[in-house]
Amino acid sequence: MALLKNLLVLSCSVLLVSTATAADLNVHGALKGGWTDLDYDDGDFPAGTDVDSTDHTFSILAGLTFPVARDRIHLGGEIAHTYLGEYNVALAGSETEVMLTGSEVVFAGFFDVATGTQLFVRAGGWAWESDVDHGDDDSGFDPVWGVGFTYGLDNLSFRGEANRYDAEDEKVDAYTVGLQYQFM
Repeated sequence: MALLKNLLVLSCSVLLVSTATAADLNVHGALKGGWTDLDYDDGDFPAGTDVDSTDHTFSILAGLTFPVARDRIHLGGEIAHTYLGEYNVALAGSETEVMLTGSEVVFAGFFDVATGTQLFVRAGGWAWESDVDHGDDDSGFDPVWGVGFTYGLDNLSFRGEANRYDAEDEKVDAYTVGLQYQFM
């Protein structure tokens, strides 16, 4: 299943790059890293459960946008593969690790606010997998949304963002910084 999702992300990336031959299309890629905060409901775990709810995150993404409204607004989409961290769950002396990864597809809107500075919003879905040590693995497709900014000149930009990932009843907030490169 993971191989199929990775092939889907790779084929969408190739499709995005190959269709971006028109002069008006913008193709970008980004590498991001940061930290996460798992927002869990105490009712989901038995009494006495201790959950380490923070970890690090990494993402690689590709995007395609086209300008509208006098080149001040850009609309399009992004695809990404995201690692959201490993969380320790301790219950009655036994400890279990849960690793959360997934692939996301989002619609994005970028808004020029100053020379070299853009604000953006993104919303879509992500196919996630949880790998549980000594337990049942799980997977699903749930919403993801976020906001952020890019700042830079020419083709290289600094990118900062905050995203909310839903995974069944749990929510993970990811705060990332990274570099974005504008190919076209």
